[in-house]
Amino acid sequence: MDKTFRYRLRILAVIALSMFAALTARLWFLQVLSGEEAAAVAETNILREIRVPALRGNILDVEGRTLVGNRLTTMVTINRRELEEAELTEDERLEMLTELAIEVNRSGLLLKVKDIESALSDPSFTRYDDIPIATDVDEELLIYFGERPDKFPGVEVVDSTVRAYLYGDLAGHVLGWVGPINDREYETRRPPPNKGYGIRDEIGKAGIELMFEDDLRGVAGRRVVEVDRLGQIVREREDLFVAPIPGDDVYLTIDIDLQYLLEQQLERTIFSQREVEPEKKEDEEEDPLPYDVPGGASVILDPRNGDVLAIASYPKFDPNDSIGGFSREQWESLNDPLNDLPMFNRAVQGEYAPGSTFKLFTAHAAWHENVFGVGLVKDADELWDDPGYYRLQSCVGATNASASAGAGGCMFRNANDAPYPQIDLVRAITVSSDVYFYTIGESIYINPLHNETGIQDAAAEYGMGAESGIALPYEQAGFLPTPQNRQERHENNPIAFPNSEWYPGDNVNTSIGQGDVLVTPLQLANAYATFANNGTLRSPNIALRVETQTGELVREFGERVLGEVEIDPEFRTRALEGLLGVTTDEDGTGYDAFNSRNFDGAFFPLSDSPVAGKTGTAEVRGKADTALFAAFGPVEEPAYVMVTILEEAGFGSRSAAPLVARVLKQIATNSVEDAPTASISYARSAALPLCLEWLEWLSTDRLSNVGSGNSNSETGPVLEANGEVRVRGEVINCEELLSDNGITVSAQ
Repeated sequence: MDKTFRYRLRILAVIALSMFAALTARLWFLQVLSGEEAAAVAETNILREIRVPALRGNILDVEGRTLVGNRLTTMVTINRRELEEAELTEDERLEMLTELAIEVNRSGLLLKVKDIESALSDPSFTRYDDIPIATDVDEELLIYFGERPDKFPGVEVVDSTVRAYLYGDLAGHVLGWVGPINDREYETRRPPPNKGYGIRDEIGKAGIELMFEDDLRGVAGRRVVEVDRLGQIVREREDLFVAPIPGDDVYLTIDIDLQYLLEQQLERTIFSQREVEPEKKEDEEEDPLPYDVPGGASVILDPRNGDVLAIASYPKFDPNDSIGGFSREQWESLNDPLNDLPMFNRAVQGEYAPGSTFKLFTAHAAWHENVFGVGLVKDADELWDDPGYYRLQSCVGATNASASAGAGGCMFRNANDAPYPQIDLVRAITVSSDVYFYTIGESIYINPLHNETGIQDAAAEYGMGAESGIALPYEQAGFLPTPQNRQERHENNPIAFPNSEWYPGDNVNTSIGQGDVLVTPLQLANAYATFANNGTLRSPNIALRVETQTGELVREFGERVLGEVEIDPEFRTRALEGLLGVTTDEDGTGYDAFNSRNFDGAFFPLSDSPVAGKTGTAEVRGKADTALFAAFGPVEEPAYVMVTILEEAGFGSRSAAPLVARVLKQIATNSVEDAPTASISYARSAALPLCLEWLEWLSTDRLSNVGSGNSNSETGPVLEANGEVRVRGEVINCEELLSDNGITVSAQ
């Protein structure tokens, strides 16, 4: 091999070695130096968690019909990071937010620039959160803002899930509502594990939503994103995603059809009674107080187990209005006494004098304290004439003013000074003789043989003067006045309670449910349920069970017995006869209501389903009387108890009793109609004007737009020639709708 060839081989070897060395160096650089740098860069990336809210559980009625669920809606959001990166001047930012508010307002919502700024400054949101500023906006905004990303940086219309109260304002006081958690709730709430709150989370505020918050609330999930040092999202870590767990479902004892009937009749009675002119007595100089009837409440219980079948309060509110949060104006209106406090649940929070409905418990006390046949109190079966008035025994022969001092003075009278000849215990209950119970009330107090608080003690046995324990918030306890607690009130607050003395007249007033006696409608219903079932006092139950959304039982609620009331069988027989006479005896205070003679009552099938009841009329200083009626039936095996209380409505026999008769008749005859959902109610309301036009067309052939197709079928309403109206996906039959409104469609 010559030297030239060997030289060339050496050159090629050097080149190959150089290339190999260079390649090795490059690989070392990429794998070591650059890898370390890349790892260092990766380590500078930050993981950010984004909470994924969980769906709240549903609330269902006794038949499994969903009353409260969740619905998909559209929401306007702003991403704070994208807004900052747009680097708008202060004037440009204000102009953008102003135009944003204007466009949202065009969709029917009220949104102010200050509201947007407040949301953007909320420290609970991170730079990566989409901050909600308006809920339930028009879907057209999705296109509007989507086409203008440069004009509205960070603004987006997204799908969101919100609470849906499917029956509108029906059972609103029972169901409650949800809203953003406030500072006090955030600091004091002790949720179960994994159900902690963020500052902006929603929480139950009232009703079942509040009382079962821990069950209804789900477990939030999480998304994890990786962001670089500049705050830009690099990727989403799907491997770290945790799915949310929805809340549990709560099943109630409420029957929504019965609830609808009760609320419908309660509202009807209130409005009709406002139109009634109070009768002026011949000897009265001043006009009687008007029946303003600002509100009322009604309760239906099952006395066999304590289940609440329906519970209503009027005026009412629509929990759907809380979606997105009540505005300040809405909140003030809903809690304004001038608007009769629509959010005030009168059924459990309202405290009223029970009037003559209380006489049942006075009679119980007299019988079990052996008051009958002692002193001025006649034997229970002894007939005597009630003259229409009663003079206190302590006033007999008195010559000084002190003898007539105290509650009510010396003279106490029946309503309208009515005399009742030949009455005993049974008839006194039937005709509601005040004088009969005045005698009992004073005798119990002044006779040393009797327990002076016997009436109050008997009422307490039936659950009055204490919270019932129902699973609804803000329940009031009512009040049973006694000499002792009057003295205590005075000592604790002598300005508010200047009188510390207890007079015989106070006991007289107490005997007929007047004076300082206060009960809630629910308490009174539960007391009558206790008598109806022969003595078992239960805590009213409004929830049946809690289940997961897959149907697994979490827990269930049975009857809760609070105590047993000893009711002498002979007394119960006599009292029951008197209560039955209220509806069946022509002189009974509830006879007209149950035999449709007057006052918009009902022809009740008393022979098939006898009802026992008691009217009540309670005086209120400076206002018209409170009207009450308590009833249960069928008498032999009671399956329902109903109590109605109407504020400033006059006599219970003329307003409360007819309402009860109408409701119980539909129960007794199995004619309770189906409750319409909010969407159906809206459709029926929207369809009525077109149905009237359709009726006119049937008779005059003057309906111009039938089948014209001029209306938008998606928003409606659209009237078809066959008498059907389509509204937002609902189909309303005009003939049925008109018939329900008392309009007959004649056959053509």
